[in-house]
Amino acid sequence: MDSVRRSGKHKSKANGQSQARIKSASASAVWEGEVERLAWGGLGISRLEDGRVILLRAPLALFPHEIVRASIHQKSKHAEGEVISWLKTSPSRAAPKCPAAAVCGGCDLQESGAFHSDLKRSMAEDLFRRALPNQPWEWLPAPEYARRHRVQLHWDGKSLGFHQRKKHTIVPINSCPASVPKLSESIPRLEDALACHVLPSRPQKWELATGTPPTDVFAIDEKQRVWVLEPDGWQRTEKTISHHFSDRVLTHKPGGFFQVSAKWAMEAFHKLLTQWDLRGDTLYDIYGGVGLFSVLLGDQFKNRVLVESNGDSAAHAERNLTSAKLPHQCIEADATAWMPDFLGKPGDAVLLDPPRAGLPPEIIQRLLNSNADAIVLIGCDGAAFCRDIRRLSQVWKIKNIAVIDLFPMTVHVECVGLLQKR
Repeated sequence: MDSVRRSGKHKSKANGQSQARIKSASASAVWEGEVERLAWGGLGISRLEDGRVILLRAPLALFPHEIVRASIHQKSKHAEGEVISWLKTSPSRAAPKCPAAAVCGGCDLQESGAFHSDLKRSMAEDLFRRALPNQPWEWLPAPEYARRHRVQLHWDGKSLGFHQRKKHTIVPINSCPASVPKLSESIPRLEDALACHVLPSRPQKWELATGTPPTDVFAIDEKQRVWVLEPDGWQRTEKTISHHFSDRVLTHKPGGFFQVSAKWAMEAFHKLLTQWDLRGDTLYDIYGGVGLFSVLLGDQFKNRVLVESNGDSAAHAERNLTSAKLPHQCIEADATAWMPDFLGKPGDAVLLDPPRAGLPPEIIQRLLNSNADAIVLIGCDGAAFCRDIRRLSQVWKIKNIAVIDLFPMTVHVECVGLLQKR
């Protein structure tokens, strides 16, 4: 394959000829050059000789100004590449904490070391510079103790582990440094039970989950059957998972949705919403799950209406809000079907935590007509979040935006925005 060199000392002596060859090649070509900066999603940005952008993906963290070798594919207006090796590494690069770092598809930023937060912040800066220029925002880095309280593993009948990056091949593991220690330590116990047919041993996906603080460890199979790890092994159970924050308790069904880094998520959201002094008459908690935000906001609202489409989550929200002695109404319904025009009145707030794809157009339109005083939008996909904020800003003024690192060692973040009526 042709080799096209660029950037400083690695610039090709035969630029025109090499560039012509790579343009006409139908297969991938090898390129060498410098990473200029990082873009949203952890992509490295560089350029071909003709100025076109190259979007670089790597199995480990990329740092600006590293020189890499990549296999690239030409597109009409840009190129995309997979980093094969590093020719010059950043002095900030650190040894990975996980032996499966280079192949596992779970953590994107292994080897980022102490600069993990700086790299993620630079990715968010790239996003907001393009999507919401001149908009101030706050960065909440993950503390050292932030770890996953649930992980999804795959069992193929012989090995238990995570999928290899971009493949369905299983990378066998016996621990996961990204999860809380008690969860990590239970992985070999799960594998032994599967190998000995103590648990259903057909190939399938498994979830391991624990509460806050991490006490019981639960294993959930694809049929949503649940086992808890006892001293003598895995036992079937009807227990729920509990998360404690200050004097508040949230429960949910094992296998049900809750924040991945549960302890840090509860602390971060509470800090942010308290700092923003979000309070009023009625809180409309849309896509409300098991009531996390309603409970965290406590008595800062006189009443709350929670809407959630999942029946198990809605039932747990009812229990959680009742236990917290907070006036409420829990509604099991699809958010788009339920939301009326002109929702709320002055003094009310609408909080939305939609799926990764963001808000559907119907809900955007109804929010533009809402009579509430404030909207809080939460999004786990930054691009979708910025799109929805731009649409809402036709009527709503952006007051605060924050980006929280709720997913350490990955390129993912949680975005939170507070909007007020103009």
